[in-house]
Amino acid sequence: MSSAPSIVLVTGCSSGIGYELIKLFEQGHYRIVATALPSSVQELLSRPVAQSEKVSVEPLDVADYAGSTALVRKVEREIGPVDILVNNAGISYRSTVEDMTIEDEQKQLQVNYLGAMHLVRECLPSMRRRRSGRIVNISSVGGMMAMPTMASYSASKFALEGASESLWYELKPWGIHVSLVRPGFINSLAFTKVLFSKKKASGESSQEYDRHYENMKAFVEKIMTRTPCTSTDVARRIYKVCQMKRPPLRAAGTPDAILFYFLRRILPRFLYHKLLYRTLPGVKEWGPNSKA
Repeated sequence: MSSAPSIVLVTGCSSGIGYELIKLFEQGHYRIVATALPSSVQELLSRPVAQSEKVSVEPLDVADYAGSTALVRKVEREIGPVDILVNNAGISYRSTVEDMTIEDEQKQLQVNYLGAMHLVRECLPSMRRRRSGRIVNISSVGGMMAMPTMASYSASKFALEGASESLWYELKPWGIHVSLVRPGFINSLAFTKVLFSKKKASGESSQEYDRHYENMKAFVEKIMTRTPCTSTDVARRIYKVCQMKRPPLRAAGTPDAILFYFLRRILPRFLYHKLLYRTLPGVKEWGPNSKA
């Protein structure tokens, strides 16, 4: 008799990495629970992979902790305990620290960090009882190096990295694997989905930050439309990590993530920051040197 399929819970599946990932799992011996924001569920349901008997689509905003708890209990009751949790859902604010509001900061952390950790806590009891399980948190190059106008995004990913590392130690005695996958730049239109703080969106931001926003926006868009790496490439990397007998704590999601890792590791810290600052797009026009 064949063994029962592993149950996989993947968040943020309406498009991009999450969608490509459930397509890969659907081809294997898995039972997939794919979540999407309530506003995006119909979009996911309309896609061919959602018609598979292996896939269940569920509405979920990971910032809704009660909703996450209810979903995990529903999966356990109707399908079985989660074997693999992939925390993929995320948002990104493009804003300077001064322009972020408390509400914006909370939203950034709720989705990228607090919501992910809540799902981990909900899945862990059954994993510990069975002494097996996998938790894969999708981090980012922004979780090991910060860039201007993305402080809150990096803060959320730095937090995810730190908690996942602690979790790796805590869960090792039960044979539960914890991994972080760090994508770098991906060829996609994800940059069109970034959020601006309420202060920036309402025009209350100081004009002295205009060059920060303009130059970083053009820089990121240029790289993301020219890099050869796609969401499918990253999904394949995540899928491979999920299948490893001894998965690493940290894995690069794209080749440039490997480059950034070694730059951060090899260069003396003062030199690294000096070099990065000098290579920022149009940095000579920032702040008091702004021509705006």
